Formats: sequence, structure tokens, C-alpha cells
Amino acid sequence: MNYREEAKKIPAEDRPISRKEVSGLGNFFGIYGGEHIAATEFVIGATLVTLGVKASDIFLGLFVGNILATLTYALICAPIAVDTRLTLYSYLKKVMGPYMQKIYNAVWGLASIAMAASMLTVSASAVREIFGIKLQTEWYPTDVKFILVVVVLGVIVTLVAANGFEAVAKFSSVCVPWMIIVFLAGFCVVIPQLMEITGSSGIHSFGDFMDLMNTSVWNGEVVEGGQKLTVFHVIGFAWMCNLAYHGGLNDMALFRYAKSAKYGFVTCYGMFVGHFFAWGSAGIMGATAAIMLNQSLLILDSGAVTSAVLGSTGLLAVIIAGWTTANPNIYRASLAYETIFQVSSKKLTYVVGAFMTIVGCFPIAMNIMTIVNVIVLVVPSVGAIVFAEHWIIPKIGGTRYWAAYKGWKINYAGLAAWLVALGFVAVMTVTKAMHSYFMFLPTYLLAMVTYLVLACLMGARDDYTAQAEEDRKVQEALAQIQDEEDHKTETVHTKYPGAQKAAAYASYAVLAVFAVFTVMVLLGNVAPDTWKNVSLVISIAYFVLGGTATYIKFALTEKA
Repeated sequence: MNYREEAKKIPAEDRPISRKEVSGLGNFFGIYGGEHIAATEFVIGATLVTLGVKASDIFLGLFVGNILATLTYALICAPIAVDTRLTLYSYLKKVMGPYMQKIYNAVWGLASIAMAASMLTVSASAVREIFGIKLQTEWYPTDVKFILVVVVLGVIVTLVAANGFEAVAKFSSVCVPWMIIVFLAGFCVVIPQLMEITGSSGIHSFGDFMDLMNTSVWNGEVVEGGQKLTVFHVIGFAWMCNLAYHGGLNDMALFRYAKSAKYGFVTCYGMFVGHFFAWGSAGIMGATAAIMLNQSLLILDSGAVTSAVLGSTGLLAVIIAGWTTANPNIYRASLAYETIFQVSSKKLTYVVGAFMTIVGCFPIAMNIMTIVNVIVLVVPSVGAIVFAEHWIIPKIGGTRYWAAYKGWKINYAGLAAWLVALGFVAVMTVTKAMHSYFMFLPTYLLAMVTYLVLACLMGARDDYTAQAEEDRKVQEALAQIQDEEDHKTETVHTKYPGAQKAAAYASYAVLAVFAVFTVMVLLGNVAPDTWKNVSLVISIAYFVLGGTATYIKFALTEKA
């Protein structure tokens, strides 16, 4: 066999990334901050206020749950991604067979589009406040201006995502530092407003802070239409919220670029700054806005909440946060569909982006909690099967990719395990025997154990030495071809490094001023209304400088 010729036949979407494409740590801080310090945080943080949980349970539950989420990223998702340098969407071809790959990728692509569309709808809720668009309370749009806003936002998201991993990461890296300050404002700027409208005597200790949180934010009372939960539900929710990405392995699409599997621990940045700090901040914003507007938090959208407590800067935050979450989701969706249609990722991104925009025009897409619940109960069991195939099968005397070596188009053991897991979810949901926040773990373990048993029964431990050796040689030939192509690739450098650094340093300085200005509100040196009036000007200055620095660095380049 001519292994080099066989390697050349492997489609681009099924090839591991080359060594030159491996990315540095900074991009991962950018992309994980951008995705998890995002528009979903405004919605989820406010939702947590309605669950009848005390503040102490919220903080403890989010702390434990986000540690578990970080460990799942670092110990399950990142190691497989770095070991294979593949997306889950292409790796499934070797593990589950090409037919199952297409079925899963079609399902996951739709899920990613739904998530991205939800972010567009949330962002549009902010612009609604600016242009006087009426509140969208039906499942369908009732104002043509709302549709136009979603279309504009959809075009921006699609253009960024179409330029690949680097573009998504760089876009996020500019937005994330500013978003952190905005969520800091959820404490520093909003708490003084909360104390004023509730008649609080002030905060002089951590105990005073917790008293305020327990009485005015997470007071243990169930909002009408909400449900009474416990600290264990909070832990389960925080862990399962991104299960499709970590335990479900969909973030192999991102971690395949990591230099080391240890980069998986970078996700603690998104988990704790986003899913701990930002959810807490959003909860305070939501509770305060509900009191100020004398309306139930269940009927207030993100735009109404942030406008009430943070003014125009809050509206801008919802818009930016929506973009930074929608971008990686559209990127993932296009990668998934690339394995089905064999069309370039950029072209697919335009098609997926158009579909996302159409879905985003329907306000029902804003029901992010329903989307999250469906995704984490349907998708991650495939990640359990892949984990078992990659790490456990070889340790119990089996051969990785055994179904492919048998010539199967469908890994029947994998299909059966997935169906068993989905059946378990269906039964638990219909009978209500288990809360959805607890269902993911037994579902995941059930899929894994079922697959291991069936795989061993169906031939995973047969002798595939010859096939495995041929596969190894083809992969070696492919790596050699990629190295040769990398050597031919010209290196580019920024034309104006001095101007780029000056703009970057200036943006950092503006951001520092913004942070100090925000903290001064909590200290009583700046009035909340003054912050609302000045913060937008500071924010615009930051984005102009930060965007200029990024443009000079990555657009104004020359070949080495």
C-alpha cells in the first residue's frame, strides 16, 4: 500500500490540525472568557433568583458545580482533543462510523444554531430598548424593527465566525476584559441602588453583604411560576450547564489547537468569572431591576434589566455578550455540517448564519434554559461513548476504532448505547422520577457502561493488529505531508508594531480607569447615575482603541 497516497485521500475536515496551527494560551483565555462571560449569564443569573434558594446555597452550589465543570473540561475533553487533534465531528467517523457521524453532527449542528439564535434574540432585547421596539411577548415577532435588528446582529456574528478559530478568539479577547468590568458593576453600581430602594443601612462586613443578598436577592422564596430547589440542584445545574461541551466533547473543536491538555484548566476562567461571578452579578441586577420597575423578574428581558440598573452601558453589554457566545456556536455548527456536505467551512458558516438569523427573529428562541436542558440530555451520551472508546477500550484488551476495522458504517454498539441513554432520559422525564439537573450523570455513566459491554460482545477485543498498523502508517504519512505544507507557508508580521502596541496600551489604560471608576461607586465616591452617564463614553473609547490594536496586528500585515 502507498501510505502517502492514502493519506492524500483523507478529506481536509477529517485531518488533524498541523503542528503550525497549534495556538497559544492567550487565545483560550479569550475564547473561554468570551463564551462564558456572555449573554446567557444575564438570563441564567436572573433565573436563579426565581428558584427559591438562599444566597448561601447559590454561592456554595455554584462554587462546587463550576469546579466539577472545570475538571471535566481538563480531564475528559482536553486530553482527547490534544491526543487526536481532531474535532469530535470528524473523530466520530472513526469511532461511530460515517452514518452515525452524520446523524449526530446534524443533531448537534441544529443545537448549536439554536443556542446561537438564542443569543441573537437576547442581544436584540437590548437594542429593543434603544429603538423603542415593543416587548416581544409572543413566540413570533410582532415588530418589523425587531427583525431588522436581529438581521444586523446576525450578519456581524456570521462574518466573525466565518473567519475561523483565530477570528473568534481575537474578537472575544477584546470584549472579555470589558465584560468583566460590566459584571463587576453588577456589584459595585447596582448594590448601592439596591440598598437605597430597600432601605438597607449599608454594608460594613461580609455578614452585612450576605444579609442583603438573603433578604433582597436570593431570599429563599419561589417567584410565582418558579420552582423550589436546593443547593444540590444548583451544583447539578452549574456542572451540567456546559456538559455538551466538556463531557460531551464538543469543545474538542477548540482544544485540538491547544499546545497541552493542561490548557483545559483555562476553562476555570470562564467557569468562575462567568458562571460564578457573572451569574451572581446578573442575579443582583435582575432582583434590583424587578424592585425598581415593580414587575416580576419572569417577564423582564435582559435589555429591560440592564437598562434599569446600568443604563446604556448595560444594553451594550447584552449586545456584546450575545455576539461572543453566538460566534463559537456558529463556528461549531459549521464544522459539524462540514463533515456532512463537504463544503468549505466558510461557505457553510454563511448558510448556517443565515439559518441562525431566521430562527433568532422568533422571540421563543430566548428560552435558553429549555435549549440547555434539551442539549445536555440528548447530546453528551455520545461523548461518554467516545471517551470509553478512546481510553477504556484499549485498557481492557480491546482495539480503538475496532468497528471501523470491521468495515461497519455504523458502530452498532455505539448506536445501541446512545438509544439506551435516550430511553432512560425519556422515561425519567415522563415519569418525573428525577430532576433534569441530576439526570445527566446517570445518563452519561449508563451510556458508557452499556457501550463497553456491547463493544466487548461485538468484537472490540478481536485481533486488529494489521489494520491498526496500516492506520498508524497512513497517519504518519499525513503528518509528514502537513509538515511539508507548513514549511511552504509564509509567515506574516504586523506592519506597524509600534502603533499596535500604543493602541493596545492605551486600551488597557482606559480599561483600568473604567475599573477604578466602577469601584468608586461602591465606595460612595461616585453616584450610580454619574456612572451610567459616563461609562458608555469610556466603553466606546476602549473598544475603539482595542479594536484598532487588533486590526493593526492581524489585518495590517506583511509577509516575512
